[in-house]
This record gives sequence, C-alpha cells and structure tokens, in this order.
Amino acid sequence: MASKKNVIPALIFVACLVLILPAHGAGIQVTWDSDAVVPGSIVMVSVTTAQDLAACEAVVGPDRFPLVKVKDDRYVALVGIDLGEKKEIIPVDLDLFPFGEETPYRLRADLEVRQTGEKPPVQNLSLPTGMVEFSPERLKRIRKDNAELGKSLAARTRARFWDEGFLLPVPGRISAEFGVRRVLNGQERAPHSGVDIAANQGTPIQASNHGVVVLAEDLYLMGKTVVLDHGWGVNTLYGHLEGISVSEGEEVNRGNTIGTVGATGRATGPHLHFGAYIRGIKVDPLKLIEATREFSSSGQVP
Repeated sequence: MASKKNVIPALIFVACLVLILPAHGAGIQVTWDSDAVVPGSIVMVSVTTAQDLAACEAVVGPDRFPLVKVKDDRYVALVGIDLGEKKEIIPVDLDLFPFGEETPYRLRADLEVRQTGEKPPVQNLSLPTGMVEFSPERLKRIRKDNAELGKSLAARTRARFWDEGFLLPVPGRISAEFGVRRVLNGQERAPHSGVDIAANQGTPIQASNHGVVVLAEDLYLMGKTVVLDHGWGVNTLYGHLEGISVSEGEEVNRGNTIGTVGATGRATGPHLHFGAYIRGIKVDPLKLIEATREFSSSGQVP
C-alpha cells in the first residue's frame, strides 16, 4: 500500500511585527512521507514552489540549515529522527526568501513521530572480558575517545561538500542492522548505532561521499576510525579499520579509498561499522543512501 503524504497546501506569511497574513495563490506546498517519521529514520521534507527563491532554509531545534534544490521548483530538507526519540511532534520551520522581497515566507511542518512498538532484534556476542568490563585506567581512555568521537560527529559545517547521493562504502553482507539490541557477555548495552558490513580483511573502503576528514584515530572500542564531515550537518563514520589511508583535514572525493576493512577495537571478525549522523543525530546509514538516491550533480543550494 502506498505511503501517505502530508501536505500543507496554504502558505502563511509572517511579518516581523507578529503580523500574520495569508498569501493566496502563492502555490507553495510542503510535503513529507508520514510513514518515514520513525525513530532512527530520515524524513525528506519537500518544498515545491514556482516562485524564484534567493534562498530556502529550515530550522529544526537549534539548527538552521539550507535546503537542497533538486529541481527547478523543488527544495528538500533532510531531517534526522533520533533512534531514541521520545517526542510526539518535531516542528520544522521553513523560511523562503523570494527575490525582490525583504521578508521571508515562513511555513511550519509538524512531523508526528510514529512509535512502531516493534522490538528490535537482539544480537548476543561473546567477547574477551577486557572488552566488556573496564579498569579505571581503561575507562578513562574510553571516555576520552568518546569525547573526541562525539565532537567530530557533532560537526555542523554550513557549506555542503556533496552534490550526489551517498553510496555504500564497501560491498558485503549486513551482519548487524541499525538499532539492534546488543547483549555483550550477557549484559545489555546501547542499541547498535550503525550497520555492520561483513567483508574480507583488507577490502578497500570508499568514502560514502565528498567530505573532509575530521577524525582519523585508533580508538579503544571502535578501533581504527575515520569520520568524514560532508557539510550541511551530515557526517559518516567508518570503524574497525585494518588501516587508515587518510589524514585529518584532508579532503576526499566520493568513492576515494579511505582505509581497509579490519577487526580492530571491539570486534569479533573483519567487518566495517558504518554510521551516519545528521546534525549530531544518529540515523540509519542505509536510509541516508536511500534518501539521497535522487540527488545528482545538478542539485544545488540556492
């Protein structure tokens, strides 16, 4: 059965002095797939208008970011829904700046989060004790690693370095899906924050899209790790690498080799842990690939 589409057919014009006027005949629509508004997913909020815009921006929480122009009359915002999201409504404010007008049009999209009620599958793993129970010294290092990793994943570069869809960084079998419940040596831990792709040791790993390396380090739990900042608040993570072939601050193109598949850190065998974050929110990286599939080199930020 086809997914429902939420549509806002009317435009509300908001002036600076709390003056609210309807803009009849403006022909502006905001649409999104309501079935996609679930924890851990990505929602494409589309603005369709025949008007010539100088800019189009979205505001979600503390973040303001431009929309991608995918067609002459269509602009798209990627909104991440956190895996642990408990809010019932996520408001998205959209500001449209027509050429020749001083005050923007403002629209509001309220994304209603749908809790599926389905329990994610459980993955039981047996690991060496030192990878589950930590000494005070080891815990100190893990906390330091997590702080550095969190900082790199929270990068919010306003510029956008990519103009094509994201790609799967390595071919292989998905051995652990996004959001599965991890049970390590009988102890339940946080849900899986990415997808694991089983591949042979030494398999080259491609950058999922054009970006800048913001982290290239050997971490205790994630092993040798690379984080790419793709701009526009989108970041990807590559963990458990055998080797890293890029350096922090280096710019890489979509498809460039950034390292090789390994089993470093807390890993039971060679695989790639692939993660995706939108403005600091962890989302299913396969959803990022799916959501950006229609983007092409013709896409541009107005």
